[in-house]
Amino acid sequence: MRQYHSLTVSQISAETPDSVRIGLDVPAALRSEFDFLPGQHLPVEATVGGKNLRRTYSISSVPGEWPLEIGIRVQPGGAFSTFAAEELKVGDQLQVMPPFGRFHADIDAQKAGSYLAFAAGSGITPIISIIRATLEGEASSRFVLFYGNRSQQSTMFIDDLFALKNRFPDRLQLNFLFSREEQEFPILGGRLDATKVRELHEHFCVGFKPTEAFICGPDTMIATVTEVLSSLGFDDSAIHAERFGAARKPRVTQPLAEATVATGKQAEIFVIMDGHRKSFKMPVEGAAIVDAAADKGIELPYSCKGGVCATCRTHVREGEVRMDTNYGLEPWEIEKGFVLACQSHPLTDTVVLDYDKT
Repeated sequence: MRQYHSLTVSQISAETPDSVRIGLDVPAALRSEFDFLPGQHLPVEATVGGKNLRRTYSISSVPGEWPLEIGIRVQPGGAFSTFAAEELKVGDQLQVMPPFGRFHADIDAQKAGSYLAFAAGSGITPIISIIRATLEGEASSRFVLFYGNRSQQSTMFIDDLFALKNRFPDRLQLNFLFSREEQEFPILGGRLDATKVRELHEHFCVGFKPTEAFICGPDTMIATVTEVLSSLGFDDSAIHAERFGAARKPRVTQPLAEATVATGKQAEIFVIMDGHRKSFKMPVEGAAIVDAAADKGIELPYSCKGGVCATCRTHVREGEVRMDTNYGLEPWEIEKGFVLACQSHPLTDTVVLDYDKT
């Protein structure tokens, strides 16, 4: 099972008035463990105000480049993001789990791909890693990016994007959309709604036939762009999406089946982790397994608690559970018996979870 490691903050700087860029030094002995694919993220933990806070942030740097960089947008009332922007200093340490995530690009020097990307706000963080790694690693590939923000001032990584454009002028097309700032061309004003996505595709993708599309942003934007691309003929397997946190309206993936409900009021959960076996009892209704375990003094892996990041992924060796939501697992993983423990509730009197199975 992946573990948290102490990484030192080697650099921190304001990216925009409401976001920061943070560099994390990875010791040579851990670099193989922190290898990643462009687009993946890092579960990060810090103690803030006496509380342990865990969040997941996408890596903006590219594989083989150190330090690892992440971008954090400060959220109103966000305890971790405010801490990162106002209190975190160079030399401080954060607890960081090795990179993870199914949203990524597979770079192949032999490919000559045509790629499309849609990003909104801090959704550019994994996208810029994917774009840069692709352009550097696939000499014949092209990328078209549509990137929405309120204004140019609030646009994260804008200088990095222009630098990439200067390096790859014939293979990178940048299109910035601002919803609260007037643009020279009206088509680049407004939000990435369905009408806008169709208009952008028709105007900027003439003669450009993307083989894959990458989307990162809020849940509603993900759904809109995905639906439009599907209607334009994109195969579902060619559309890759990464959400911010939990969906506004949780998607119920497994409705409660009365016939399979545990016969008692409590279920016993057995956890296999790093070769060790622990157990605890929990109500069959109420808190999810991760929270119920914490109440019993057993810490299970988690980060977002929204069914998105898949840090809590585990395998059901015995028994049955239901998940409230799932945005982190592929259909084949569910078929193989993997679940998200932060969203899971027992349906049988006994459940055995194996965190060592990959």
